[in-house]
Amino acid sequence: MNNTEAVIELIERWHTTKSWAESLICEYIGIENACDILQHEYRGKRQLGDSDWYYRTHGVGVDVLKEGNKGGIDFDFDQKNPDSYRLREFMIKQLNDGKLTKKYYRELLQDKQVWREAYDFATSKT
Repeated sequence: MNNTEAVIELIERWHTTKSWAESLICEYIGIENACDILQHEYRGKRQLGDSDWYYRTHGVGVDVLKEGNKGGIDFDFDQKNPDSYRLREFMIKQLNDGKLTKKYYRELLQDKQVWREAYDFATSKT
């Protein structure tokens, strides 16, 4: 897998994980729409029930993760697709959680220029 293919795969995983996180939020908070978590009474950093998952609201988005910056996703409700920063952070969380094969993402993680070029090329294809 080349760097662009790795980023394209990462974007697909980001969308799947975003959908999963929205369902998790609705289930544990007891709300109908995940974006309702932005209401005043849900704001802050809190554990999702007795699970290993936490959420942290920010601006128009939410970060869903496990302790140690593992797994999960950070997204804004007003953005359909991840920007470069959020997708790179998603990659780090997924690597920390053992959900990605390191050999395919090592260069993307270590070299920001390689990341930027692969991200720009991948997003021009989707």
